Formats: sequence, structure tokens, C-alpha cells
Amino acid sequence: MSSAVHTASLMTRLNHDWEHTQAPREYLFGTLGIRGCGDLLDEIRQLHRLASNRRVSSDEREKAAVQEDATLYELITLARGGDRQAERVLVQLLIPAAQRMAHRVTRLGDFDRADRVGYAIGAAWESIRSFKLHLRRRIHANLTMGMLSILAPEKTQNEKLIHDCTAPVSDAVLEEEAGEWQHPKAPVEVQLAQLFTWAIDTGVLQRDEVALLSRSALGDETAAEIADSLGLTRACLRKRVDRIRARLSAAAREQF
Repeated sequence: MSSAVHTASLMTRLNHDWEHTQAPREYLFGTLGIRGCGDLLDEIRQLHRLASNRRVSSDEREKAAVQEDATLYELITLARGGDRQAERVLVQLLIPAAQRMAHRVTRLGDFDRADRVGYAIGAAWESIRSFKLHLRRRIHANLTMGMLSILAPEKTQNEKLIHDCTAPVSDAVLEEEAGEWQHPKAPVEVQLAQLFTWAIDTGVLQRDEVALLSRSALGDETAAEIADSLGLTRACLRKRVDRIRARLSAAAREQF
């Protein structure tokens, strides 16, 4: 007789954590005052529904939209300043949108259902942390559009050319390319670090992509530990890392 242990999906874990730990918690949310996390989330959702309800007057919709934007802007400002509780409320707000996008974005078709949703929730976190603070209106819509741009970015002409002309490569090939470009006497770790810096400066990779490659290539964490921290399976993590490596390797070959 054999048994298997199935790890709960990221969405299941977050929802369970919210219901049993986060929602009942009272917290000081900046100018919003001390609020129950669950009550605050319910209020934001109610304001969003009211702002979108064509059955109420335009004045009521506008008033609700202004209040929703003000509340979300305060939470985003707190989150960008390092307030993890404010960030957690925003993530919980975006989970339904992440769940919808997970089934509609064709680029996620290679992943199973749990991985697709986990990947989309990761995009929610990225959207919050990269939100442009000069945007003070339609914040909910801008957050969801930020998620979509992360999950399904529009390819540039150069990216389309790279996609058509290249294929994913192994770690050995990436290290070989990095070695050819860097000074031959430099340690591999230094070569990779310099390559990653070049990739960010030239826009070949985003900072979060370089961070993931650094964790994979230079860090002490195992693949299982990295995958678990991101709410992904090892297979999903491997696919993501392979795609980033392929893009970096192709760009390095083209440039050097």
C-alpha cells in the first residue's frame, strides 16, 4: 500500500490563512486607522461593486470610486514602504482576478491548474510592488492590468525574433556563454553577476527575473525550497527558469 502527500495550492493556503489568521486581526493601516483586516477588505469590495453599479446614480458611483481609490492608494503606499499587512490585504483583494486570469491567459496553458493560479497570484504581488505611485485613480483596474501585463506581456520585435530563432538551453550552455563574454580569469559567480547586471541595464531581463536566476544559480536554496516559496511545483519553476535563461542566452549571443 502506498500513499501520497499533496501540498495545498498557494490559493488554498492563502485563503485559509486569511480566513483563520488575517481577517480577524486588527491593525493600524496608516491614515485609515485601526481596522479589522477582514472588515477593510469587505469595505473595499463593497465600494468597488458600488462604483461599478449602473443602477445607482452617477454621483454615488463617483463618490464610491473616489473612496475606493483613496483606500487602495493608502494601502499601496504602506505596502511599498514595507508594510506586509497592507500588502497582504491587497493580495487577498486580487486573488479572484488572479483566478480568472489563470484560466484565460493562453501563455499559462503549459501549467496545471494549481500552478496557473499560483503563477497569477505571484503576478498580483509583482503588480503591487511595481505599482506607479503617481497613479491615483482607477487603482483597482491598474493593479489588474499590471497583473495582465506581467502574465501576458506584449513581445517586442526583438523578442519575437529571439523566440522564432532560439530554443531553451541547459545550464552548461548558459555558463559557457557567460564565460566567453566575461574575463576568462573571473570566477563563474562573478561572471554571472556581471551578466545579470548587463541584462538589467539593457532591459533584456526584469529585476524579478534576475532575482530568480540568482537564487537558482548563486544561492544556497534547493529548487524545492525556491518553488515552495513561490507557491509553484518544481516542474513549473524549472520551466520558468529555463525560459528566462533562454532569453538571456540568446541576447548574450546576439550582443557578444
